Amino acid sequence: MFAAGDLETVVRIRPPQRDPFGDPIPGSGGELVLPDCLFAPGPSAEMLNGANQVDVDGTVYAHPGADVTETDRLRIRGEVYEVVGRPRRWGRAGVEIVVRLVTG
Repeated sequence: MFAAGDLETVVRIRPPQRDPFGDPIPGSGGELVLPDCLFAPGPSAEMLNGANQVDVDGTVYAHPGADVTETDRLRIRGEVYEVVGRPRRWGRAGVEIVVRLVTG
């Protein structure tokens, strides 16, 4: 599927759904392994407002039909990234997922 780079195993972390009272619904949410993804690290930015915070962006390229939504998180190389926006679905070419890691 991909022409370059190392294939990564990415883990999708889906938060549990909530009932009308805000309580988690048992059996909803959980983790799903997404094999053979590419991860393209992006730029990072340091917050200059006195905080020790660094934002790191990246992009994951997954197989077509990868079940990822904008409310999920992804574990990549041992770190948990937030999904930024809605994943872009490119038909047979796959799914492009923009992610962000905030530390500090």
